[in-house]
Amino acid sequence: MPTVSIDTYFACALLVSVALLATASLVGTMQTRIDSMQDLNKQNYLRAIADQIVFSLGSPTDWGSGAAVPSSFGLHSGEASYPYDLDVDKVTRLNSQSSYALSYGEVSNAARLNNLALGIKLSKMLAIAVMLSANTTTGAATTYTFMIQVSQAQGSVSAGLHCYMVATDFLADVYSTTSSSGVGYATFEIPNSANGPALLIVFARATSDERLTAYEVYSFAHLSETPAPNQTFLRLSSLNHTLNVSQNVLDITVNDGYVFSYSYQANLTATSNSIYAIPAFVDKSPTVTVISGQTSAASFVEWVAYPDVPLQFGADFENSEENVFVYVVTINGAFYKLTLTFGDVAQ
Repeated sequence: MPTVSIDTYFACALLVSVALLATASLVGTMQTRIDSMQDLNKQNYLRAIADQIVFSLGSPTDWGSGAAVPSSFGLHSGEASYPYDLDVDKVTRLNSQSSYALSYGEVSNAARLNNLALGIKLSKMLAIAVMLSANTTTGAATTYTFMIQVSQAQGSVSAGLHCYMVATDFLADVYSTTSSSGVGYATFEIPNSANGPALLIVFARATSDERLTAYEVYSFAHLSETPAPNQTFLRLSSLNHTLNVSQNVLDITVNDGYVFSYSYQANLTATSNSIYAIPAFVDKSPTVTVISGQTSAASFVEWVAYPDVPLQFGADFENSEENVFVYVVTINGAFYKLTLTFGDVAQ
């Protein structure tokens, strides 16, 4: 082959190689851009669904106040002053332990999710840890001292504390505060005659913002055996500022009913044999309702929060794709963290 032909051959081969490499590079770049646009479109699509759940009322707009299944799903309260305000009753109907609970299928259909998996998680903005640090029996009473630590994701929180103690035929409350390190103490003296299960209900309110208010319930035995798990004897379901009390076991006598928030407490008023009215406190706080009573074998003190947070509803995303959207919302004026999780979008 002549020298000129050989040079021409290699020059052409080189040009072809360069063209192939350039084409491959362009195809790779275009595919990356296509994938990025698909991911962006998917995120926008899922964000729109998440926003619809947070910002819409659903249909009917007051679906949280009764037992009807909504035809469209939205958690907003209708409060115009804050777009992230959720309805306490709509949230409460996501509690699987409630008599008014919606099923996953009902929520999925109302939200028009088709085959898209959904998870809903509501959590408190403050973490409250309670520990019994000392107890002493002297004469006819026992004194208990509890250490209370308040924190959030950024660390310890300086907070005001309002603590309530409920035992058999006994009710008391104390105010306290935490130090700058988030640690405080509460002390109660309980008559020995009130032996049985007891509840310490702690409300903490950050000094920086009253909307950072949360609760914790600590159950313990006062001169008795370890209490049974909560709602062993009764099923407590809150909705539309009423408490529905149904029995899990026979032969129960209900003695007292109370409702607590950070600033207020009240006795529950029975409107029928199993329904109690819950007062609407003007307080940026969750509420905790408590029922005490007895069976032929044991006494009990059981409770439910309103709204019932922390709450987890819906699909389990273990070992599957998650698309997560997080909001800071209010319920009854108090802050909560709402996490909406969706599965992968079918292509």
